[in-house]
Amino acid sequence: MQIQKEADKTVFVANLGSSANEEILFELFLQAGPLKKVTIARDREGRQRSYGFVYYKHAEAVPYAIALLNGTWLFGRQIRLQYGTGRPVFCIIKNSSFQLTHLDL
Repeated sequence: MQIQKEADKTVFVANLGSSANEEILFELFLQAGPLKKVTIARDREGRQRSYGFVYYKHAEAVPYAIALLNGTWLFGRQIRLQYGTGRPVFCIIKNSSFQLTHLDL
C-alpha cells in the first residue's frame, strides 16, 4: 500500500473574492470527491486573503476537481486551480535556488 502525500490530495485555489468562505468552497469542491477540509488563507490581522486550499481524502479527486472547476465563476471572480503545492516560495542559499511549498514550511 502506497502512502499518499498530503500535497497529492490538495488543490490550491486562487482569485477568491471576499464573499467566498470555507463553507461555500466545501460545497463546490465536494462535487469532485470526498473532502477532508477547506481553508482560506488569512493575513496577520485575520483578514481573508484571495487564495485557499482544498484537501481531498483521495488523490484521484484532485485532477478531476481541477478539470471540473478551474475557471468557475464564484461571486464575480473566475477561480484558478493548481495542483496542491500552492504558491511556491523560492529560497536562495549560497547561490543555489530551490523551491518550497506551504507543505514544506
